[in-house]
Amino acid sequence: MKLLYDFFDYASITGYDENHTEYSIRLNAKHSIYQDHFPGNPVTPGVCIIQIVKELVSENRNRRLVLKKIAKVRYFKSINPVEYPVIFVSLTVADTDEGDCNVVATVFSGDVTFTQLSMALGRMG
Repeated sequence: MKLLYDFFDYASITGYDENHTEYSIRLNAKHSIYQDHFPGNPVTPGVCIIQIVKELVSENRNRRLVLKKIAKVRYFKSINPVEYPVIFVSLTVADTDEGDCNVVATVFSGDVTFTQLSMALGRMG
């Protein structure tokens, strides 16, 4: 399921260099996912955070990528889209000779870190 332009959208993009980019994204607090997760207290599901990172890297690299491996995921604080409608995603991406991407991401707002993860993404098919 693609989340870009429905569950979230870009607010701004800052590119430090070709391997490091910071995105400011706007979460759609009215999305149906939040009606089920959880009514009256919306929380961004961890799987959606992983999908957001995957989609941002795919857009950044201008190719469809699939998740190959999650090396580490740490969730420090839940993301309530009403309390934090705009969050930041800092990506460091290293391309491999095989066309895969090794990704380190931090999801945060100000001095609050929500998630840190590292994963490998690969080409589709």
